[in-house]
Amino acid sequence: AGLGAEGFPDPKKLGQQLQYADRRGFRIALIAGENELAAGTCQVKDLAAQSAVTVPLVDVAEKLREILAAPLPEA
Repeated sequence: AGLGAEGFPDPKKLGQQLQYADRRGFRIALIAGENELAAGTCQVKDLAAQSAVTVPLVDVAEKLREILAAPLPEA
């Protein structure tokens, strides 16, 4: 889909993974655990806006582009 991605290197708690993404300056984190994959979805977390939405896997690239095209929220 032409989007760059990085996987978390170690099996750690979700909070630690999200902190890692934030420290690395990523705007978005995808969460696709057993339950999400079984449902054909994933959670898309906008780390800058501190929001999350569940998205069907077939629509993930479109949602990512939508978030990345939006201006960063004011701090």
